[in-house]
Amino acid sequence: MNYHEGALARANEISTEPSSPTRDEYYRICLQHLQTGELELAEARCREGLASNADHAGLLHLMAGVSLLRGNYNAAVDWACRALTHEMKATYLATLGTALQGGGLQEQALEAFQRAVALDPVDPTIWENYGNALNRAQQSNAANLCFLIARAYQKLPFLAACRSVPRDGWNALTEQFNPQLQSRSRSKEARDPIHCFWSNAPLSEMSRLSLQSMIRQGHPVKLYTYDNVGAMQARVPPGVMVVDAGNIVPGAIYQHAVLNSEIRYFSDIFRYAVLHEHGGWWLDTDIVLVKPLDFPSEHVFSAQWSGVENGHVCVGDVMRAPKGSLHMANLYALSLQRLFSERRVEYGAVGPLLLSEYLLVAGDEELRSSILPPTTFNAIDWREVELFASEGRAGFALLSDPRVTGVHLWGKMWAERGLRFDAVPEQSVAGYLKKLVLEPNWLTQLAAKFDSDKGAIYKGQIAHHYTRVYHELFRSKALESIRILEIGLCRGRVEGWAQDQVPSLQMWLDYFPNAEVIGADIEDFSWFSHPRVRIHRVDQGDRGLLAELGAKEKPLDIIIDDASHASVHQHLTLGVLFPSLKPGGLFVVEDLDWQPPDIPSNGAPLVKDVLNAMKQGGAFTSNVMTEAEAKLITEEVDEIILNDSFRELMTRGKLGGLGVLMRKAHPEAR
Repeated sequence: MNYHEGALARANEISTEPSSPTRDEYYRICLQHLQTGELELAEARCREGLASNADHAGLLHLMAGVSLLRGNYNAAVDWACRALTHEMKATYLATLGTALQGGGLQEQALEAFQRAVALDPVDPTIWENYGNALNRAQQSNAANLCFLIARAYQKLPFLAACRSVPRDGWNALTEQFNPQLQSRSRSKEARDPIHCFWSNAPLSEMSRLSLQSMIRQGHPVKLYTYDNVGAMQARVPPGVMVVDAGNIVPGAIYQHAVLNSEIRYFSDIFRYAVLHEHGGWWLDTDIVLVKPLDFPSEHVFSAQWSGVENGHVCVGDVMRAPKGSLHMANLYALSLQRLFSERRVEYGAVGPLLLSEYLLVAGDEELRSSILPPTTFNAIDWREVELFASEGRAGFALLSDPRVTGVHLWGKMWAERGLRFDAVPEQSVAGYLKKLVLEPNWLTQLAAKFDSDKGAIYKGQIAHHYTRVYHELFRSKALESIRILEIGLCRGRVEGWAQDQVPSLQMWLDYFPNAEVIGADIEDFSWFSHPRVRIHRVDQGDRGLLAELGAKEKPLDIIIDDASHASVHQHLTLGVLFPSLKPGGLFVVEDLDWQPPDIPSNGAPLVKDVLNAMKQGGAFTSNVMTEAEAKLITEEVDEIILNDSFRELMTRGKLGGLGVLMRKAHPEAR
């Protein structure tokens, strides 16, 4: 069927819908003139009909057909656009472009495709056909870009879907994309080495933060440079090893790349070479790790939200490969070929563009299954870099997904946007990351700020200093939208102080910017109000009230028992609330060495003794819990950690005053 016949068939189909006699008559006359080749009469009757009804789809389609047969291609496109709804225009234009292509009308066909992709920029079929048209017009580079864009929207469907979803819903679009790549939980394996590059400039504050974050997550880190190795070693954070980059890529290639392009262009080449040579991870020095790199795939790549129109779909800010990787060897060879032969020396040509072509167009399904969604490392896009320096909630919210493993700060964009990393507000995302990574005593500082005895000093005396433990236990969850429950909100009940503070809740609100913080206490704290806080009035010794609390608030990521400290209550609280703890969650019992004199023990053993016995024998025993409660703890606790209370250690010589029970994670998360 040629285009003329197809247009008539479409018009006939539309004309069967109910319409006024005037429209039917005009349409019948026009169709007869068109079938007998009387184009001028057909056009005249169409115009008369459209004068009375400008939106009649059948007449508009006939006008498109008349215009095409008379060689007026632009008019044909215009009439075709008017004939269809917005959703259908792009498809119709693409069909028209294919028809024009078949008729040898390349220029008009390309125009139709350009208008089609402008109307529907995420339809893979339109981009594929546009690429074929460009190939026939011998525009191979433009054609290849079209094919890449088509594959991006086909293989990474969230890139198309995000155009019609509010920004705060983008991470949800990636939940089912390569789910097998989700980071494992608490892997005991040694951390893979991380390779980085820095040369030809003083090490920036942002890069120091990035390198320090990698060290804090337990990874060996090598920083490669063409500068003086000894001088650079004196400037990097402790634990980072500086290495001569010339041992990986000859200095002549480095000089040629920098002379013809920029340092980022060479960095894209270098990462392929170093991963092929040594294996492990590559990270740009503007990535801040918030969790260890622990993904169950020998190759790992990363996607970004923006840049599809330029072919920058996958980005090399984070990559993993085994030593001797054939893919890294191929990418290294292709990048050198492009550097020395194709002369495509614009930024991204051997980085995001080459990587995207390799993974999405030339690669197979196994390789594409190793691509992480933007959520993991690029949750905040390079076009949104202002969110890092803003005190608003938007940036924090985008980083709340539990899959966020690192935060790409997009350092190059800061200068372009006139932003200064050394001048960000403390309450901004960048300010928060600085404290999270660089301040080992940050949580202790928060405890002092809000007057909590969980810190180092309390009312001028030595305190428990649990915060030193909590910072290490909790910081991998610090940005997540977790749910944390603390039982016992203020010391004042025993000491007789006024209940006018909630120091722990305020500390957690600052430390966990995306968390729901839930408090429970025997006293009435309903006067405290915060949008992320809920408070319940609960007697820790009442099984029914504890069960009601657990039912209302489950599932929970962290539970902290800082209430009466009586062993009988600690047993009861652990037994009743442990089922409300998420897989992989943490149950913390504070002050295991102190027993309130006014609460009978009822023969309950010290929880510390029971935990030590479980570490040795594997079973949790309790004369307070039900058999089922004790059995669940025995079966579900993955690890028990006992740490000291500095107060009890220094004043009474007691060890192991803080107990932490880690619940087993789901098998697929480990």
